[in-house]
Amino acid sequence: MFSPLAYAVLVETLIEMASERHSGNLHVHIADEEGDPYAVALAGRLNAYVAGRDSDFIVLNAEGYQGYIPLDEMVWTVTHEASTAHDGEGSVYSVDTEPDFDESGFQPARSKKTRKARSAPHQRTGRGILPPDDVDDANAQVSLSFTVYSPSTLASHLEIPVSLLPLLGALVGNDFTGSSDDLDSSVTTAEIRATRRGNLQRLFFERQLTLGQRIERVAKILREILAAAFGKGVTPNKKRIKKTIGSVMDLIDAAVTALLLRPLDSFATGEKEAIVERVVEATLQYALPRPEEDDSEDVDAVNEETNRGPLRWVSDVCPLHHPSACPLVLSLSRLLSSQQTDSTVALTSEPLETVRKEYARAYRQGHFHPHILDAVQNGTMWPVLFLEDPDRESVKRSVGRPIREWLYAILDCSVGLPVPPKSPDREEGEALEEDEDEDELVDVVEEDSEDDIDPLARLKGVLKELDGSIIGGESAEQEPPPSILSSPAAPTTSCPKVIAEYIRRGTRLASEDVTVTPISELLRRTALASPVDPKTSLPLPPPLWPDDLRRRLLVAAVDSDYPAVLNVPDDRLRAVLALRSVVRRMHLRAQENPGVKERQLERWSESEAQAFLISLFGNVQERDTTQEQQAAEVPIVERHIQLVAQLFAALEAIEQLTHVLLLSPRIANPARRFSGRTFHALLTGVATPVEDVDEHLWQACWVGLEDAYTTVPVKKGKKEKRAAAVRQATASAKTKKAAATKSGMFELLGDAMA
Repeated sequence: MFSPLAYAVLVETLIEMASERHSGNLHVHIADEEGDPYAVALAGRLNAYVAGRDSDFIVLNAEGYQGYIPLDEMVWTVTHEASTAHDGEGSVYSVDTEPDFDESGFQPARSKKTRKARSAPHQRTGRGILPPDDVDDANAQVSLSFTVYSPSTLASHLEIPVSLLPLLGALVGNDFTGSSDDLDSSVTTAEIRATRRGNLQRLFFERQLTLGQRIERVAKILREILAAAFGKGVTPNKKRIKKTIGSVMDLIDAAVTALLLRPLDSFATGEKEAIVERVVEATLQYALPRPEEDDSEDVDAVNEETNRGPLRWVSDVCPLHHPSACPLVLSLSRLLSSQQTDSTVALTSEPLETVRKEYARAYRQGHFHPHILDAVQNGTMWPVLFLEDPDRESVKRSVGRPIREWLYAILDCSVGLPVPPKSPDREEGEALEEDEDEDELVDVVEEDSEDDIDPLARLKGVLKELDGSIIGGESAEQEPPPSILSSPAAPTTSCPKVIAEYIRRGTRLASEDVTVTPISELLRRTALASPVDPKTSLPLPPPLWPDDLRRRLLVAAVDSDYPAVLNVPDDRLRAVLALRSVVRRMHLRAQENPGVKERQLERWSESEAQAFLISLFGNVQERDTTQEQQAAEVPIVERHIQLVAQLFAALEAIEQLTHVLLLSPRIANPARRFSGRTFHALLTGVATPVEDVDEHLWQACWVGLEDAYTTVPVKKGKKEKRAAAVRQATASAKTKKAAATKSGMFELLGDAMA
């Protein structure tokens, strides 16, 4: 399980390597959407290979793509020779390095045992993309060998067109048609069409077939279908191929029909169509569009200005697409698309275009987290799961959600968030309003109903690129209906926007709807006012505010707008804000439930907060033991694990908020400095700090939170427990003796009276 901050550290490390040590030789690219197709398309433009651990790279193909190199099959060989240089005397063939004659001209006699044989070379091998550590040795000979899997070679071996490899992968089985280890035997139409969890391969292959046999079976059926359509190759099985092949859709339908083990009359209504739809969608994931050629005049100037290495970018925002076709640019253009229909607000498009450009640039540079695009594109958010107590409320909700509310508000006013679909109740209300005014005359315009639209219409425009020369049933000039391809402008609606957050609920992942709060309402909670555009007198989006004001907005979003916090250096600000956010949230939860002991125990102590700061910015003295002994000596405490989970949730949310405010990399991420082992060692007393926390840094974490910190009860040691037990036993004995004495005196008095 990776840390929620591992991605940020990885990207920062790669960017640092590309800009410093390997400047000019290493270039970092962030994919728009799925990384595999982007990598292959990029390799096609560079005539390069792709190294990885995913067999999808064998199926994906682009013009210029050289092939796939598995990382596990990259072998480094380092050869060390003890004696490789000779002084020219003696025979190098007889491995005799002694001179044949002495100074007097006599040949010394010596036995074979005295001959010095050349030392055998010593070889070391390693696998992976990283070379061995001794690769810089002057006496070492380094070689790298690897295996290349080319899509064209695979297609030639299977005797099918290379453009049909995506279809082959979808039929054999890939990430989008069900896992091969799914042993559930029930595959229903609902699973195939709706849940997308039904394993289609159980419908195509018998269990005893190996993967190689499955591949060969699919390839054979495709060859038969193509032979029936074009009269080439092997003799087709005419009993199984009864439909004329005129398009890619016909090819997929025929392939599915031929692969099905059960007869068609045993399938329910619509079940076969659902199977075809799943195969089509799985094929589309691997069908790369043809590379776009740039016809603009200033592309050379753009490439020279940006210094992007050997790759010639298609546009100034994307190396592969024009702005009108770039998925990243399109996802950031929702507000601009909605305003194109209103000429009265044309002036407001200039700030929005600036925000879109800056967001796209930040994303290309690795300063805009991809999870932020999930909220922009489809209205979802997927916080990274990490270790935490499953019996407690998820820290992604209790700690991260208040910060993400600012994230959603800023995105909505800057680039726009998706409008939620209309609920059935709302549609009924609108229908009733229309029925109330039946006498009103309205213009009737014929439109395509949903029943008239082919649900697979958009596939006809994409799948035909698989192989236009093989299947010519449709002209390349034909396009799917506009109702499918076009993205209508976002309508103006008063319905609040909603983000679906996928967080842990108990032991499962569940979706929770979060209503997006307008930025104006959130700003009223602070002392900040939005600057206005001088041209329109309208509020500017927060990403276009001045740097100092954006920095203060970040601080105010975490309820930390104090001078001591604002004066914290940029490289320490995120850590301070994360700590303050966690301490404040746990304190508020305890105040909301004063009678709940669990909430009271969630509060942080000053020593715990200082341990976090020291693990980042301080020096620690540990015992002189080996690393394994140190790891074994640090006990695992459930509370400490929960503290780390809270900090990670806050750091993750603050990182994303920093990105949407365009404050990264100015306000650096402290994740590279954090040591979880050191933090746990400080909390358990295994390690001690060399010096106290910086006074100004601690003041920034203390101001406004004086009552939020608590004291953690200290557990008694063994000696203290024994002393307490002895005291308790002594007190108990005295009490019993006194009671016995008191009882005996009464008895004596009773006897005397008798």
